[in-house]
Amino acid sequence: MALMRKFSSIRLPVAALLLLGMCSLGHGREFDYTEAMKKETQTVVFLLENYHYSQKFIHNSHPSELLHNFMEDLDYNHVFFLQEDQDELVAKHAGRLERNLRRGDLQAAFSIFNRYEQRVMDRIEWVGNRLEGAFDFDTEAEYVVDRGEYPWLGSQEEADELWESRLKYELLFDLLNEEDEEEAVNTVRRRYKRLAKNLEDLETVDVQEIFLTTLTQMFDPHSTFLSSDTLEDFSISMSLSLVGIGAILTQEDGFCTIRELIPGGPADLDGRLRPNDRIVEVAQTGEEPVDVIDMKLRKIVKMIRGEKNTTVYLTVIPADAVDPSIRETIDLVRDEVKIAAQRATASLYQLPVMNGDPLSVGVINLPSFYGDISLEEGGSATSTTQDVEELIGILQEEGISGLVLDLRDNGGGLLTEAIDLTGLFIKTGPVVQVRNNRGFIRRDWDRNAKISYQGPLVVLISRYSASASEIVAGALQYYDRALIVGDNSTHGKGTVQAVFEIDRLASPSFFKDQPTGAAKLTIQKFYLPNGISTQNKGVISDVPLPSHREFLPIGEADLDKAMGWDKINPVNWAYPEAEWSEDFRPIDENFKSQLRTLSEARQIELEEFSFLQKSISVFKERQETKAFSLNLEKRLELKQSDKLIREELEAREDELEKTFFPSEKIVLSDPQAAPATTFVGEDPLSADQVNVDPAEGTPPEEDEGPVLDIHLRESLRILSDWIDASHLKSVDTAAKRPLPNNSRG
Repeated sequence: MALMRKFSSIRLPVAALLLLGMCSLGHGREFDYTEAMKKETQTVVFLLENYHYSQKFIHNSHPSELLHNFMEDLDYNHVFFLQEDQDELVAKHAGRLERNLRRGDLQAAFSIFNRYEQRVMDRIEWVGNRLEGAFDFDTEAEYVVDRGEYPWLGSQEEADELWESRLKYELLFDLLNEEDEEEAVNTVRRRYKRLAKNLEDLETVDVQEIFLTTLTQMFDPHSTFLSSDTLEDFSISMSLSLVGIGAILTQEDGFCTIRELIPGGPADLDGRLRPNDRIVEVAQTGEEPVDVIDMKLRKIVKMIRGEKNTTVYLTVIPADAVDPSIRETIDLVRDEVKIAAQRATASLYQLPVMNGDPLSVGVINLPSFYGDISLEEGGSATSTTQDVEELIGILQEEGISGLVLDLRDNGGGLLTEAIDLTGLFIKTGPVVQVRNNRGFIRRDWDRNAKISYQGPLVVLISRYSASASEIVAGALQYYDRALIVGDNSTHGKGTVQAVFEIDRLASPSFFKDQPTGAAKLTIQKFYLPNGISTQNKGVISDVPLPSHREFLPIGEADLDKAMGWDKINPVNWAYPEAEWSEDFRPIDENFKSQLRTLSEARQIELEEFSFLQKSISVFKERQETKAFSLNLEKRLELKQSDKLIREELEAREDELEKTFFPSEKIVLSDPQAAPATTFVGEDPLSADQVNVDPAEGTPPEEDEGPVLDIHLRESLRILSDWIDASHLKSVDTAAKRPLPNNSRG
């Protein structure tokens, strides 16, 4: 979901530095905090205050809130720290925090980490002793899984009581998966031994990375600090040079969670792994599964990565499971991304028409905005715009009457491709405005008068459509050129990040060849031609469809410290005289309203929407469940009930899949051409992206038959309504309406 630039030529003056050396802060370990790390910290502060879009200073980041957030980043579930820890540590360090940061002094971070490590180690010892005793699973008590909104624990006694419930919850986790009590105890014991080992393995640079990322994310959620190791992972992921399963992973509440699947990767093509599934075990062929709950994300990633054509086994908690004890094991063969699957693809659908021949319509699926950024480095000449234009030509030769552009899982990519792609559907005009942190506004135009497609156009979006996708959808909506259909809105990421490599910001000899990190900072914002930002609110659908994604905290507005929505002046530009074909009808609000009304009627009448509402209801119930019973019998009943519900939904889905519009795939003329660069996903380095190598392209996979894609089905029906508009009262009005000008709001 990121559009990024890389800054490497800025040089900063080298200030006089003091060597901190070995830092020992009270009881706890000593941290080898080097002169180079101190300079990194000073540089991050400088970059935040001088290059971040917000133009804030670090004193605006309220020291007490920064320290509290750092404690939360360490103890996300509020189960280790006590309230007295926060009171003491904030009082001790907040007053001089800003001054120390400007000096590169991270004394506060190490002091807080030492207290955290002490609390964790003490608790692990307590867990080991408690596991020697018996547990009562015939109780009416419950355990709240997500305690992020709860206050810190008030006393040691309160903490012991909470952990008594937590241990029962964890043991039930394994008992419900057919382990006996002794096996469950041993599993939990191993888990906490691993937690202790992971904690001991954290080094000075890890503490620095966590703290400086906490600092950068006081400015906005997409700004981060990258240690040298993380920067290396970032470079690997951006070049798509690893073999793996093709998934973007993140860590949430101790669970390794699937955030996105890379189009064309093994997981995407397999179809069983889904976003928001949580990985609890990883196994290699012939080896025992390894429990990865609370394991460091980078270690999990290394376990999942591996050699091509080898198999990795992932045990996951499905995203739609009501009870977290539900598990499924998925075997995936590590492979390279099939580039043809990552490129734009198309399908030709035949829609039934009353008393007439079937209606031919096209669907173009666009997973990302890729293109060549360096032909001199051996890149391919293919691009998003070229591929889509070719597919449009093939579809038009087949006689299509309408087109769906599917951007649902498109997280962004090259801005130039977003502009050029928009130009395939309009004559000329502004597409996006980009404002930097100094207030300078650049306006990017489509200046190519050629229009590749003038007919009815639906853009299908979801909450995962972000960045470049939102620019295209927003611009086509601004021109009343397309109808936006799908989730209520797109993701809402209207910002650009730049990567500042710290070793290039000072004298080359300063760091003496020591590896250094980087700061990834938000430096620009996007606006549509009418001055409206895509940030936070996203692009709003003209025809919204029910979706389980509306109940997931996956939008920009759900992120802490997300930059706000705003607007700037519209482009001072008057729309030229239209030269559309006679068949094209720009759509006005009245016409959109009638199409929306027809869709809403189907959403009440059709069986597939009844199924969708049922599955959404089940999903919403799971999302809203925060506390789980510690009674074994009740949990067994819940697990069985959940299994029956899932089986019922799967049976209904299988029946609905049997009836769908006939279709055939369209193959590009040069399936071996590979995108040279694709930016996929948001913050791939903080998510430790598992990616794959685009070395060889292959033709698209054979169609495995109909899939129950309710949003696509309804978008095709809406397109049919648009094409067959003779029964709509405002067709003539819509055809004759004036085109937009610079006065539109």
